[in-house]
Amino acid sequence: MSKKILVNQLGYCRNMCKTAAFIGIADDFRVVDALTGKTVFQSLASEPVSDKASADMISVLDFSALDRCGSYYIRTGIRRSPVFSISENPYGELKKALLKGLYYNRCAPLDRRYAGEYAHGSCHTELVPLFDSSAKRLDVSGGWHDSGGYGKFVVCTCVTLGHLLYAYKLFPESFEDSSDIPESGNGIPDILNECRVGLEWLLKMQARDGGVYHKVSSIKSVPIIMPEDDMTEKFVFPKSHQASTCFCAVTSLASRIFRPFDEDFSNRLNEASLNAWIWLMNNPHYVPFENPPTIAVTAAGDFYDDEPDDEMFWAVCELYETTGDKSFHDRILGLYGHVSVTGFVNRENGGFGALAYLFGDRPKNEFAEQAMRLQLRVRADNLYSLSCRSGYRTAKSEDDYIRGSNMYSMTDSIALILAYKIFGCEEYLRTVCEQLNYILGKNPMDICYVTGFGSRSVMHPHHRISEMADVNEPVPGLLVCGPNNDANDSFTQWNIPADTPPAKSYYDILYSFSTNESAIYCNSAAVFVTGYLESVNKIG
Repeated sequence: MSKKILVNQLGYCRNMCKTAAFIGIADDFRVVDALTGKTVFQSLASEPVSDKASADMISVLDFSALDRCGSYYIRTGIRRSPVFSISENPYGELKKALLKGLYYNRCAPLDRRYAGEYAHGSCHTELVPLFDSSAKRLDVSGGWHDSGGYGKFVVCTCVTLGHLLYAYKLFPESFEDSSDIPESGNGIPDILNECRVGLEWLLKMQARDGGVYHKVSSIKSVPIIMPEDDMTEKFVFPKSHQASTCFCAVTSLASRIFRPFDEDFSNRLNEASLNAWIWLMNNPHYVPFENPPTIAVTAAGDFYDDEPDDEMFWAVCELYETTGDKSFHDRILGLYGHVSVTGFVNRENGGFGALAYLFGDRPKNEFAEQAMRLQLRVRADNLYSLSCRSGYRTAKSEDDYIRGSNMYSMTDSIALILAYKIFGCEEYLRTVCEQLNYILGKNPMDICYVTGFGSRSVMHPHHRISEMADVNEPVPGLLVCGPNNDANDSFTQWNIPADTPPAKSYYDILYSFSTNESAIYCNSAAVFVTGYLESVNKIG
């Protein structure tokens, strides 16, 4: 890329860090009021940084000291940036759109009053056979289509719910506004209305013995069609430890959060959680879920996980917070030293357990509490160090641009937020802001990775409704997975040269599902981050 000034295309928080990236070597720079043409801030650029992940030489332009709201652009030499804003709450509309992105992924008819041009009819309402016993068919309608396709996965849904439920629990003041969904105005915050969609589907996935079926998906790829036109045969895949443990955890968490709003629903969730726990105790031998050899890679939709401790840690932490039972606390003490408590993704979700334990009300073991805090601090320090070494201030090494790299930017930000809440280290909050700056345009691709936002956003996500609806632009508010140096799909293997720098291994095209697919757990993690930044501004 030639010399260019890259900014957060959506804008910057007035009282938080504000940086831009200049590709090249800059001496000084000016921030100019876009309305008056007057220079309002001037400073020296940083010493140029060789950014290994992008192979760019970057001069960082730091204008954090500028705390006046308005519209601006940056000049350095003859180069000029796009116009950007500084405001009190630049991410409020983004947060709402990210949350509504889940509504657009509902496995249900979408009414034109709420979905506009992206409305569609009923889909996937037929009874679905069990994969290993086709004579038995289940009603597994509802929930969310997981990503660009039409599969529905228990573990992914649980992680999505974990992000959303804890966002509401920790900073409810950020979720008082309407998301413009059918349930809006019913007396329940819309973030919880959306959570209920996922929870009601999860309850359908629990068998009578308490175990939980792993997923609903086809065994071959679904064509690029609207959901109501999808007649690809679906199956309910066998019960798994991963699904049952994550289900146990998230239904226990949700039972506490929904109790003030709907006691009957809360009781259903609590009973379902305890039944899942009983199944886990009756089936103690952990067997990782594996897709059968007949299923297409593009239809698989989930990931092999041979390590059960993080899911179990999450479950017992939630059960302890819900019940106060000493037996669950004993299990926490036996597990905390063996799991990462900084993960908030499908294969590593022990961070949710740490959230339940550290921010819960039950008595704590001093050594366990300090060990979890220390893990968070070490992880936050490492992320801050990575950010400082990156020209784009991205908290990643060159090896971290894997499938879902944008999701990891957001889940790493969750770990940073928790560390900031515990230790109050401003560098952690600054690093969170920089990860969002990266997502919103200050990146080597000069693109906002959220559809419908910024001056140059993703236009062709791997998302079937966005492609097939009779519209010119994709569904707004979808965060795509981002640069992926592993080339997990045939399009990227053939069209992105093998020597492309990791942070530039991205293609904005429908067919690049390994770089440009949206996913519900990408959106939910970003809801957590943007909701937190909004709450900091409100409190501040």
